Amino acid sequence: MPDQKPETVRLTIDGTTVAVPKGTLVIEAARRVGVMIPHFCYHPKLKPDANCRMCLVEVEKMPKLQTACSTPVAEGMAVRTATTTVDDAHKSVLEFILANHPLDCPVCDQGGKCDLQDFSHQYTPTTSRFTETKRIFQKEYFSPLIETQMNRCVQCLRCVRYCDEIMDVKALAPVGRGTMTEIKHFGPHELDCEFCGGCIQICPVGAITSRLSMYEYRPWMLKRADTICTFCGDGCRITVQTKGNELIEVNSAHGAGRNNGDLCARGFFGFHASSDADRLTHPLIRREGKLVEATWEDALEYVAEQALRLKLAHSADAFGGLITSRCTNEDLYVFQKFMRQVIGTNRIDSSARYGHLNGVQALRRVQGTHRWTIAFEDIVAANALLLVGTNITETSPITGLKVKEAVKKRQASLVTMEALQPAIDTLSNITNLALQHFPTHPAQFGNTVLGLTKAVIEGNLVDATLAQQAPAFVQRLTSALQGISWENLEAVTGQTRTQWTETAKILAGANRLVILVGNGVLRHPGGDATVTNLLDLLILLGKLDKPGCGLGPLAEENNDQGAVEMGAVAEFFPGPAPLDDQPVRDRIATVWREELPRTPGASLTEMLAAANKGSLKALFVVGENPVGTLPAEAQAAEALGKLDLLVCQELFLTETAAMAHVVLPACSYMEKDGTFTNSEGHVQGVRQAINPVGDSRPDWEMFSALSVLMGSPLEYGDAREILKEIRTVIPGYGLLGPTPTPPKVDQAVLSGYLTQGFAGDAATRYAVSQPRQTGDGSFTLMFVQTLFHSGKLSTHSKGLLQLQQEGFLSINPEDAARLDLADGGQVKVSNSRGAITTTVKIRERVPAGLLWFPEHFDGEAKQLAEWTIDPRTQIPYFKLAHVSLAKVS
Repeated sequence: MPDQKPETVRLTIDGTTVAVPKGTLVIEAARRVGVMIPHFCYHPKLKPDANCRMCLVEVEKMPKLQTACSTPVAEGMAVRTATTTVDDAHKSVLEFILANHPLDCPVCDQGGKCDLQDFSHQYTPTTSRFTETKRIFQKEYFSPLIETQMNRCVQCLRCVRYCDEIMDVKALAPVGRGTMTEIKHFGPHELDCEFCGGCIQICPVGAITSRLSMYEYRPWMLKRADTICTFCGDGCRITVQTKGNELIEVNSAHGAGRNNGDLCARGFFGFHASSDADRLTHPLIRREGKLVEATWEDALEYVAEQALRLKLAHSADAFGGLITSRCTNEDLYVFQKFMRQVIGTNRIDSSARYGHLNGVQALRRVQGTHRWTIAFEDIVAANALLLVGTNITETSPITGLKVKEAVKKRQASLVTMEALQPAIDTLSNITNLALQHFPTHPAQFGNTVLGLTKAVIEGNLVDATLAQQAPAFVQRLTSALQGISWENLEAVTGQTRTQWTETAKILAGANRLVILVGNGVLRHPGGDATVTNLLDLLILLGKLDKPGCGLGPLAEENNDQGAVEMGAVAEFFPGPAPLDDQPVRDRIATVWREELPRTPGASLTEMLAAANKGSLKALFVVGENPVGTLPAEAQAAEALGKLDLLVCQELFLTETAAMAHVVLPACSYMEKDGTFTNSEGHVQGVRQAINPVGDSRPDWEMFSALSVLMGSPLEYGDAREILKEIRTVIPGYGLLGPTPTPPKVDQAVLSGYLTQGFAGDAATRYAVSQPRQTGDGSFTLMFVQTLFHSGKLSTHSKGLLQLQQEGFLSINPEDAARLDLADGGQVKVSNSRGAITTTVKIRERVPAGLLWFPEHFDGEAKQLAEWTIDPRTQIPYFKLAHVSLAKVS
């Protein structure tokens, strides 16, 4: 991304003069003056191909017609798009296409939004000179989600090019020649790919369509709502299309949202989770040991009465609250306000506790921000990218596309530290694009980063200005790393000194350096130290506060960032601001007209411990499922079973909700308004697409109703009114919209860190952590996210369940061969905590010695996981296990 203003050229299009940047294509310049040149193969995301010849135009002083999609503008150029010669050319191209195109518009799902239909109405003569028999391709089953009708194909190859250029999957290819060209997938089996839906969205005709909405609609029947996807932290803009109150399909337009029209399988095919038949539709109250249907009045009055009784008997700190980060900012804000103002306790937490807080705390400590100082645009424009523990294709697919764009289109240098191996697979693998790849065991990310920092210092790559301004910082890190031998680092990590040295030079030489950190670091022990050390690395290279440079922790859930900013965690008030920040307390108290509680907050793990001891009497759980999520060692079921009052607000009757005294049916994101904040800190509007299912309500409405019954009313007319209050409570929040300016590094905080803030834990952060000896077996089992699911919500989507409906153990081919395991065979996985039997899937991208299991189907498998709690941050870690394998014959 150049920092200087691009050079412009002036040209005339149909008599209108326009100035555009040099290098702009004629078809794009025409759009700027409102002239739409017909086309099939052109798409602004793709490289020019000029294969359909539909966009021919006249250019003055050029003897032949030119393709507008591949001709760059030139100074003084005069273009004509609507002359008789041009129109005749358009008619000829359409005549060739329609010679073979079936006349099946009435049954084609693209009917009413088809480019070929539109151009035919505009240009085609009523008769054709072609008398040959139309080509007919034999109908083939393509996949459970994607329908193809190749007789309709206009051979523009957009789908093939999108799959290659944007997704880097290469699942499609043209077969045959001339008019007999057909789009196929590889191998004699059904399509096996990322199912991003890109080929469906980009097809200009009805050759590739969605099976989930076949024959359901015509475009003019649909009502549309623009909202934000909830399946990961990328924050993609989606357009939800509905007929009546039924969800029909989801798509996303080029130029829309942070995703620029791209989606993943979850975003494109996962929308049915909201309309699943198992949705809770009425409040439930436990009577005589069973949950039975009740009215809203009965349920709310019961909760208010019991809560007031318990508060009177045991004080406000006998209460706790736990909320999912998948809620809107408005839900999260009203939840924490209800707990602090109506109940009177700071004992609240959210699923940001599971790892995202590691990243936020490190950012706050070193650079004084709780948001990225970079944006997606900086990823695309980077000269060098360092990915640490991201598995980005499967966890943050659209951020992954930004990385691919930087590497494939702009030749950025990519360095990956991942528990992945480069491999050709049915899914794109980010490590295949890496200039340097460090295959890293999940316990070795910290040591691998130490090796890189040591290479920077010993290679004399430390920023000269930093050495003068913060000599103590540089000296302390230098002496700590000099005390670590290269032999020790190579032994514990399996990496080589040469690779670290070469990588250090790549990062130091980059004008724009972006580091992305994922769940492989954030959700495992030592995560906050590793993120802090990566920020130290940026400081040493002189790039922390340089434009286009920075570090971004990738959120797992769609509103992890919003949960922290709304104060829905134990450490923070809205802002986020620490609980002991008196000016913030005063400001919030002025807005709320109520004093804030002085007692300390309590994390999820602390609340479970208090419930087990009997000091926590009541718990409000909103969208979270600790019983179904946490391993047996967390003792969540035992703790919740001792409560006098457990209230759950849920979409489905989860394991936790099944234990509740009262269950209140909540709305999904499809049924309410509000805002979400994505990983990079962009606040985006959520819009209601369908009416609430059954008798469900938005979460904030439930708290508002309860507050009235408890005598401390929090009354709001709608979500916009809550957002207005949020903007009053958090200074500057009103300035942040869909495209905010990223926050800058706070120089005062950075200066304090460099002088003394770094020193407190420098000794432990800059020491090699030795591999832990375990008697449980020779394999490390990781509970991972997969591309086709997100949490447990997506397992209610009929579309995604057709792609993956059960758990399986992914294993490296060498390990499988050693144990005589076949793909699809059965294996027993065991350790001292228990054993499970599951199906084997052999995948080359899984490193030797590691095993993967999808966390969305962990069921009994999660009991194998190790349960450790970070004593400083109270973050629970339970995504790792050491196990033995045995073949089941």
